Amino acid sequence: MNRLAQSPSANAGQRRQKALGCLGCLPRLVLILFLGVVLIGAITAIFQPWAFYLGGKFNILANWSGMGTLHARNGNYILFVRIGPSKGNAGHGLPGSPVSGLAYLCSPRHEAFRMTLGGGMRRGVGIDTDGEKISLYMYNRPAFSFSGNNRPSIELRGQWHNPNLDADDHGSISRAFAPDGTVYQPGQAHNIPYPGDIVPVHLVPGSYSEFEAACKSPH
Repeated sequence: MNRLAQSPSANAGQRRQKALGCLGCLPRLVLILFLGVVLIGAITAIFQPWAFYLGGKFNILANWSGMGTLHARNGNYILFVRIGPSKGNAGHGLPGSPVSGLAYLCSPRHEAFRMTLGGGMRRGVGIDTDGEKISLYMYNRPAFSFSGNNRPSIELRGQWHNPNLDADDHGSISRAFAPDGTVYQPGQAHNIPYPGDIVPVHLVPGSYSEFEAACKSPH
């Protein structure tokens, strides 16, 4: 004999149980995500405690954001950086305490470039970074581009004077940008002497919104 079909009320009850079962997964997912964040924070606190004190002030997000202006011969370049700890290769001869992050560079033509940031400090940096040297490199990383062209790229060599970062570009602005403020393309900058004009920059704590406003204003 065939089984009797389930009543509409029974089907509705099963649907409610399934819905509640999905909702019941949310607290578990939130807990897993929270524990993951706590674990990453604990690892950073153990192996890279300086990351929470970049610029001399405690930051639970373990990063430092700042901006400044490079007064080059062909105009002013506004730079914003966000620096945090990295597990990768620090590069530029400072492998001890690697950093990573992002940067934005605004040219005299008011063209903003989103850039990937990397670099490092010496091995054994403590919680107090004041006076510590830092090397940074940045290269363009367009959101939608498959050409492999990462121009412009610049670098900074500097030192923390908390809460600020004083550095120079080691001539990278003159090697990255033409006199009219456009980006040099491959093969165009072969006659530029190395390192070229060295431009200082004084980076102070700042936000991306401040950078965006400064980039849009005359500079």
